[in-house]
Amino acid sequence: MHEPDRGGGGAGSGQGVSERRGGVKVLLLTTHLEIGGIPVYVVSLARGLKQRGFFPIVVSAGGRLEERLTREGIPHYRLLFRTSSELNPVLWFRAFPALLRLVRRERPVLLHAHTRIAQVLGWALHIVTRLPFMTTCHGLYKFRIGRRFFRCWGSRVIAISDATLERLVLQYRLAPPHQVVLVPNGVETDWFGTPAPVEAVERYREALGLAGGPVIGSISRLSPVKGLDLLLKAAAALLPDFPDLKVLLVGEGSAREGLVKLAYTLGMADRVVIGRPVEDTRVPMAAMDLFVSAALQEGFGLSIVEAMAAGLPVVVTDAGGPAEIVEWGRCGLLVSPGDPVALAEGIRKLLGDDARRGEFARAGRVRAAKLYDFNRVTDQVIKVYEEVVA
Repeated sequence: MHEPDRGGGGAGSGQGVSERRGGVKVLLLTTHLEIGGIPVYVVSLARGLKQRGFFPIVVSAGGRLEERLTREGIPHYRLLFRTSSELNPVLWFRAFPALLRLVRRERPVLLHAHTRIAQVLGWALHIVTRLPFMTTCHGLYKFRIGRRFFRCWGSRVIAISDATLERLVLQYRLAPPHQVVLVPNGVETDWFGTPAPVEAVERYREALGLAGGPVIGSISRLSPVKGLDLLLKAAAALLPDFPDLKVLLVGEGSAREGLVKLAYTLGMADRVVIGRPVEDTRVPMAAMDLFVSAALQEGFGLSIVEAMAAGLPVVVTDAGGPAEIVEWGRCGLLVSPGDPVALAEGIRKLLGDDARRGEFARAGRVRAAKLYDFNRVTDQVIKVYEEVVA
C-alpha cells in the first residue's frame, strides 16, 4: 500500500473547500484503474484537483492508470474490492475496515465515489464517520431493487449527461431531483489536440496491418450494448463502394469472441482488427479516417469527445449521451441505434466526401474545446464539493 505524505486539512475545520484548498484532502473512490471511461475520469479529476491546490487521494483495486497517478505525484491506495456484488464478504470484512482506517488516518474533508460498489462503501463510511459523501453517476444504470431501497448516493449526485440525469430522476426515480447536479463529462482537450508522435502511429499501423485503404474505427468496451456487431455488418455493406476498407476496434470485453466469429461469417476476417486498450488513445485514432460509435444506449460517450478533440469526424447513434455531444450536420452525423443500414449510409456519406470530413473535423475540435474540456469539469465539480461540505 502506497503511503502518501500527510497533509493538512481534515473534516470539521469550519471553512469551505475553496477558502482552504492548500492541503485539503479529497478521497476519490472507484473500483479499478484499468483503461476505461470511469478510471480516466477519476485520474483526470485527481490531476485537476491537484493543479488547483487540493490534495487528492485515489483508492481502487489498481490497474494500468496507476502509473499516470504516480507520474503526477498523486497518492493511490490499492484495496481489493473489485467485485460486482454488494454482498461480497471481501467487501465488508477486508475492504471496508481498511478503508475506515485510511479515512481515520488521512482525515479527508470529502469522499467522492464513482461506481456502484464504491457508492455502497462510501455510504457505509458516511454512516460510521459522518464524512461528507457524494457520488458521480457515470452511465445509464439498469433498474434494480437494491438501487431503489439502498440508494447510497450521498448528499449530491453528479450526472454526466442529460440522458443520465433523466434515467436517474424521471425514468427509474433512483435519486431525488434536488440531489442531482448536471456536470457533463469532458476530456483534456489540449492533450488530444496535440498530434500523437508520428513514429508511434506508424508502428501501430504496421503492427496491426492498417496500411492501405480507409479505416473506420471505434474505441470502447467490447460488450453487446456497444453495437459493434452492427458496425461490422455496416462495414460489410460498404465493401462494394470501398473495397479496401478496414475496421479497427480498440477494447476488451465479453463480446470479443462473438465479434471475431462475425467477422469470419461476413467474410471480413482480414479487414477487421481488434486492438488491445491503450493509454494514449490518440495513437489508434490517428490511424482512423472516421470514428464510429454504434452504441445501442450510452450515458455519455467519452471516446466520441476524444475523437472530436483529436480532429476526427464522427458518425454516432442517437442513443442518449452521443446525441448531446454531436451537433448533427456540423461536426458529425447521427443515425438511429440498432440499424446497420442507417449506420452504413452515414459512414458512406462521410467516407466519400473528403471536404465534408475536413469540415466536421475542424468543427468537432472547436465544439469539444468549448463544451467538453476537463478544466470546466473540474471547476464545476469543485462547486458541488462546496455544497456538500457547507
